[in-house]
Amino acid sequence: MSGAVRAWTILLLAGFIALAGCTRSPEAQKARHLERAEKYFARQQYPEAIIEYSNVLRFEPAHVHALRQLGFAHYRLGQIGPAFAVLRRAEELAPADLEVRQKLGTMYLLGGQPAPALQEAVFILDREPRNLDALALLAGAARSPEETDAAIRRLEAARADVGDRATLYLALGGLYLRKQDLVRAESAFRDALAKEPGSVEAHLALGNLYAGTRDLLQAERELKAAADLAPAGSLPPLVLANFYLRTGRIDEGKRLLGSITQRAPEFLPAWRRIAEVATAEGRHEEAAAALQVVFKKNPADLDGLLLRGRLRLAQGETAAAIQDFQQVLKREPRLALGHYHLGLAHLRAGNTHQARQALYEAANADPRLTEARLLGAELDIRMGATAPAIEALQKLIAREPREIRAHQLLGLAYLAKREPVKALEAYRKIVELAPKDPRGPYSVGLALLAQGKRAEAQREFEAALVLAPAFVDPLARLVSIAIAEKRPDAAVERVRKQIAVASRSAELELLLGDAHRARGDLAAAEAAYLMALDLQPRLTAPYLKLGELYARQGSYDRGLAKLEGALSVNPRQLAALMLSGVNYERKGDFARAQEAYGKALAVNPRFAPAANNLAYLLAVRGGDKDKALQLARTAKEVAPDDPNVSDTLGWILYSRGAYATALALLRESAARLPDSPEIQYHLGMAALKAGDQETARKSLARAAAATGDFLGKQEARAALAQMSR
Repeated sequence: MSGAVRAWTILLLAGFIALAGCTRSPEAQKARHLERAEKYFARQQYPEAIIEYSNVLRFEPAHVHALRQLGFAHYRLGQIGPAFAVLRRAEELAPADLEVRQKLGTMYLLGGQPAPALQEAVFILDREPRNLDALALLAGAARSPEETDAAIRRLEAARADVGDRATLYLALGGLYLRKQDLVRAESAFRDALAKEPGSVEAHLALGNLYAGTRDLLQAERELKAAADLAPAGSLPPLVLANFYLRTGRIDEGKRLLGSITQRAPEFLPAWRRIAEVATAEGRHEEAAAALQVVFKKNPADLDGLLLRGRLRLAQGETAAAIQDFQQVLKREPRLALGHYHLGLAHLRAGNTHQARQALYEAANADPRLTEARLLGAELDIRMGATAPAIEALQKLIAREPREIRAHQLLGLAYLAKREPVKALEAYRKIVELAPKDPRGPYSVGLALLAQGKRAEAQREFEAALVLAPAFVDPLARLVSIAIAEKRPDAAVERVRKQIAVASRSAELELLLGDAHRARGDLAAAEAAYLMALDLQPRLTAPYLKLGELYARQGSYDRGLAKLEGALSVNPRQLAALMLSGVNYERKGDFARAQEAYGKALAVNPRFAPAANNLAYLLAVRGGDKDKALQLARTAKEVAPDDPNVSDTLGWILYSRGAYATALALLRESAARLPDSPEIQYHLGMAALKAGDQETARKSLARAAAATGDFLGKQEARAALAQMSR
């Protein structure tokens, strides 16, 4: 080879090497990823586009175009959380990008934040006064009557320029809906459809309007038209599925959800909805499988994480649920639903103060989240904070005057404040708003009873039972009145009459047992309590009442012999194991009682009655204090409304120095079981430590004055005497 040829060869090789090096450079790789991303986005292959735009951002984190397109891709897949985070960053880097601002405004609206959505709309309209999407955003963000009227005027003024577009009429229809002008709203939506017969949004708007007016036939027709026009992996088919689920056509809704996930497996909102429905129906494995699909496709899915927390809470995994909700809030600190569900989880765990704080944050983040406000007010009442509860409920009623539970809780707060006349006024509002709701006359009866008007109260309780024969609370009040008036025969007959009218239930049998016991017929009382256990073996009260009954009869050995016979047939029979523990406990054989409760928990580790009783024994008779707390928390998770369980957990927390939390739980327990001297003793001691002198004195006095003996009676008397010095 000549020198010249060799020289050209070297130059060519150097050129190829340089070219290869260039194709491997970061700039070249970024360009290739961007090119692929753009092609995927144009073909609406959004999951693939997301991957490629993310690769671009690895090389250049502030690449504005990649950020905005990545946000749009997430948005079109219904992944609102990731879309919002990315587009916020794009807006910071390119504040003049009006399309980014419009999408952010839409997501603010979806998140229940109209104020920032309005700001985005105004920013766009200041630069493009006839921007139709911004006009629609302005309409959606309007909340006050003044804002609504101003938005209508602005849209009407734009009609001459963009009047041939359906979007304008859709926005107008939404504003008229806000003004409760259904005729004009329907007309505007019809105009939108006339302008664009294939408008998915117009069909959706009409479908939702008809659904709101309960014209289900027309609603289905319009929603189905929207779903047929839209791609499978979009919101309209999901809206139709939700319509079926809400209107009782559960199987059709589930079938449609399944069809959506088959035709568009990347559409995560459908998988999340499947998980939500399955969780509500107790099909936890199916819910977990759907969420597994969600996390496989998007491990950081915020809505999926929120749903997983709800699923874990439903499964009793309270600590894990709390962690999920806290993780959600770490990423989205203002997410109202995250705070709300965290509050529910804390409440299930017995963390009353943490629950109240979380509910407060939820209500602040979204004032429309009525459930958070109601539950927060209820907790305030339980904790004795009636003034803030009343203030919050009055504000809620001013905004939502037909919210029955708000009136009910307002009456309860006034009763707790010993203002029965105001309570009666609140309760009469329920009767006015919902004449067929049994809670109305029942609550009125409570207020009348608090005023000493016993005969009038009885009439109201009877009226509640006419409306709802299986409603136990008014019957319990009637039985209590009859027993207080020393008419136990009348109490028995009244319960029997109600059992004949309503279907048999554990609660009715418990009332019958109480009436028989008041009459002195212990055999009939025992039979009623045993029937209650047959009907609902997880209920704590029948076990406790039977234990008291056997103690009163002194027939522990007879009862234990019967139970041993039952256990010889089936050693894992929960009811027999539980009753054995109760008998041994009443007999004073606490070691055998603990053994029996332990066997019950070996059969079912989440059996609330055994967990509760074993926790109490370990706490007050000597034992593993940490295990006692763990068992008490388990019982509270499984049976959150059981007052005996609240008493046990509250007393254990008191012994550990958590006086404020203990006091809230013991108030809750004493409100449900006001005649229990032991619970009054516990409440009095916790109130004393928490600095609530009035509650302490009142509760300790009731405990000290009790006729029977109980563990702590002498301590109650001593504490009361110390307070009197």
